[in-house]
Amino acid sequence: MAEGEISQQATADLELPEVPPEVTPEVTPEVTPFSKLGTPVERWPWWAPAGWLLVAVTSLVFYAILLVLSPLLLAAIIGRRLWRRTLRYRRSPADLRIAVIGAGWTGLQCMQRFREIGVEQVDVFERYEDIGGTWSPHLRYHGLQIHGSMTVTSFDGFPYSEDRDVQGGKVMGAEVERYIHRFAEARDLSSRCQFNSTVESLSYTSEGRTATLSVADTRTGETRTAGPYDLVIWASMAAFGPIPHLAGAEEFRGKQLHTVSYSDAEFDDIVRQEKRVVLIGGGKAACDVALGLRRAGYDNFTWVMRKPYLFYKFEVLLHDASPMNKVRGLTYLSTVLFTGVSRRVGAILHWSSGHLHTYGRRHTDFTHFHGGVLCATQRRELRDVPYTIGNPVRFEEHAVVLEDGAELAADVVIWATGNNSGIDTLRLTKDGEPFTLDPKAKLYNHFIVPDLPALASSTALWTTFGPMRATNAADLAVYHLAVRAERSQRQMQRAAKRQISKNSIQRSFIWAQNACWLQLWVHFHIDLVLQGITPVEAFFKHALEVFVLGKETPLRFNLLPSTPARAPAPGAET
Repeated sequence: MAEGEISQQATADLELPEVPPEVTPEVTPEVTPFSKLGTPVERWPWWAPAGWLLVAVTSLVFYAILLVLSPLLLAAIIGRRLWRRTLRYRRSPADLRIAVIGAGWTGLQCMQRFREIGVEQVDVFERYEDIGGTWSPHLRYHGLQIHGSMTVTSFDGFPYSEDRDVQGGKVMGAEVERYIHRFAEARDLSSRCQFNSTVESLSYTSEGRTATLSVADTRTGETRTAGPYDLVIWASMAAFGPIPHLAGAEEFRGKQLHTVSYSDAEFDDIVRQEKRVVLIGGGKAACDVALGLRRAGYDNFTWVMRKPYLFYKFEVLLHDASPMNKVRGLTYLSTVLFTGVSRRVGAILHWSSGHLHTYGRRHTDFTHFHGGVLCATQRRELRDVPYTIGNPVRFEEHAVVLEDGAELAADVVIWATGNNSGIDTLRLTKDGEPFTLDPKAKLYNHFIVPDLPALASSTALWTTFGPMRATNAADLAVYHLAVRAERSQRQMQRAAKRQISKNSIQRSFIWAQNACWLQLWVHFHIDLVLQGITPVEAFFKHALEVFVLGKETPLRFNLLPSTPARAPAPGAET
């Protein structure tokens, strides 16, 4: 197939049976229970039995290795538990001052966890007038639907639904926002947030190891100083959408949008004005946009990508915990860890176990796998959406030009090419001198900036799915500030350099370019285990819950002393 040519073989290799055409509803339900996510229509390929055998053999090898290593693992587990008994607070959590930037689900879960472990002085800054983050109307693109089930995207101790079928299903972005509001109301969190507050700069002082913030009121433009803080946690993961700069962009007469700006109003304007749309990107966001346009009966768009992406099958990864699916989940744990060794081997095992889907020719390029999840209904509808293979290189007055010279007429270009955390928008100073974050520098424990140790990123600490991972950020913050011995910048730099995973402070590894997110995630957890942050038994327990049992509770770091912090005696030095 030539570059830039509409793919006529997009589904040829999937060997799908003929199915009668179905009437697709124009409006996707706000809540879709697991039982209503559709029936898979894909047939197993001819080589499926060989794939099952391969998965069985590698799983047996994996669990045999675990059995051989079990004495060492048991010793490590016992040793760590004995070590935890020695932990004592060197500083009371109540004395800590912490700032959280962002009032999305990460910031709110952080705040709640801090409250549970005794940190009372927490300021949360939100640039908009309400909570919600990615799921708020300001950042929620048209057609946004949550990737996975609500089982793995619920708050700690506050499930979305008590109905297992509903909890195991998917919801639209607006419904996620309503759920976030219910959690905040139940825990009385919104009253502690400072809204319409954009944190513009951070000033760090090495002597006191604290940071002060310059905060602008988005309504009046007035600025104020907040702090000093022992730690400032950046809790934004996807709020910023960079638009690549192409030659000729200044001459382009149309509009460029990133998905973070593709609002319901923009969608309505496109449909009403019958604008020609070029959608660029092949991941989950691009699928949402393409399906939203198609479900509205709007076909005046061209979908462009360099290569079809790989996706999880929803019902295979986030299954119903039936006996057969539990067995498959046990094999998947070995598949994940083998991916840490080789992404090509990992891709082959993923295909063999039936976890993967693509709307084009099957491939094993895991750099085009970013953890997106598609249910059976989405996969069925995407079969009929044509796409173009190509790489946009420049603009003409009314068109996007691909590398092969093909011109795609466009009034609107929608970029669905990944998001940034936005932490690089902060102006930073260190001891009065300007400081610039190195986007390639590793974070200490994948959390703290070693050269600016009063700044941390909870979104870089991507331990697991959904908001529950923010409990780990809160625990690690308190452990770092109030339990373990104070670390010098040099010590933190050395420890960070030894880490295997190349986790970026600016862009989550689920959007890493020319890398396999799952391999980075496995290496990330190996780093945390070797550094004594994640107990090895806690990692396996959490993995078994998610992949085998179809449920999720927080991954427990168990870093904090079991005995509460004591207030200093009267007259004692603090």
